[in-house]
Amino acid sequence: MDIANWRTKIDELENTLIELLNNRARYAVEIGKIKKEKELPVFDASREQEILERVAEKTKKQGGPLSPESMKRIFQVIMTETRQVEK
Repeated sequence: MDIANWRTKIDELENTLIELLNNRARYAVEIGKIKKEKELPVFDASREQEILERVAEKTKKQGGPLSPESMKRIFQVIMTETRQVEK
């Protein structure tokens, strides 16, 4: 396969990632409504830590070029951005 083919595959994955991230954000909006109704804080440090630990563990099991630390940083950004729509 040449570089153009690999880039096409990356473009397709980007579309999937965008769709999945928007779905995750939609779920966060619904969670935000529930939190507001129950007067709960938007930020839940223990929940976010749980997610980061789970992501790191799954990354270790799957292997691949991205390290568990890299994947945790990616998810930290995802959670930070998602928290903005949850408000």
